[in-house]
Amino acid sequence: MLRWRRNSDKPDIVSEKLQSSIDPRMLLLILGIVATFQIYLYAAFPNPDDASQLVDVVSVINPLVASIMGFIVVKKYWGSKVFGKAYFVLALGLTMNFLGETVYGIYDTLGYNTNFGPMDILFYAFYPLVLAHLVLNIRFFKPKISHLTKAWVVAIPVVIIAIYSFLSFQKHGEANFEFYTGLIYVILSSIILSGTLLGARVFKQGVLGKAWLVLLIGIILQTTGDVWYGYLDTFDQYTLTHPMNLLYYASYMVITYALYKHQKII
Repeated sequence: MLRWRRNSDKPDIVSEKLQSSIDPRMLLLILGIVATFQIYLYAAFPNPDDASQLVDVVSVINPLVASIMGFIVVKKYWGSKVFGKAYFVLALGLTMNFLGETVYGIYDTLGYNTNFGPMDILFYAFYPLVLAHLVLNIRFFKPKISHLTKAWVVAIPVVIIAIYSFLSFQKHGEANFEFYTGLIYVILSSIILSGTLLGARVFKQGVLGKAWLVLLIGIILQTTGDVWYGYLDTFDQYTLTHPMNLLYYASYMVITYALYKHQKII
């Protein structure tokens, strides 16, 4: 695993001890926290809409903390050839989600229509920024990608998009505005999901170490939640207390923990 010093083109070697510094108990703690929160929501809010204020607050705090930790890592990596840029765009993407959740919460509190608005533009911005993070890291290490791997990288988003398009069109009966806005989310999230799975395959070889792999797990949770949300929203099955939200809550916590380990091992 490589470390880049500020304003340095020379890689440093990080010891194997540091490479293996991820504590599984922290991941179990995160699982316990989100599961407990979900149980509390079920018990305290029989009507899911009554949970809106609490869910809005949690939804804003989670990406905010993750983005702050991201910029701390950027400061550590700044001056390196690749990693400074890679983690800057990731931190910026997390900031876009924080701003999107903030705007959504304001709209929801004021009773404005939340079907589509400025928050969606901010949410959309998250995806190309995360994709840039993945591309910068994967391209830097120049992995040999087999034809089979290339095939499933393409197949995953194609299948997800095709199924969503078929089911959504069946429900709406036409390709209307709601269809296309939902389709954009599904396209972007499925592409990121596929790219993140590729990144996990590359990084598990040990070049980047476990901290990077845990970071990608957090992104996978986020994009899986996005895809799941797309399907739920299409059939009006999404609620504020739906277990799908566990993926969102856990994803930001896992990303924050992974970024914390990044800045600790540099």
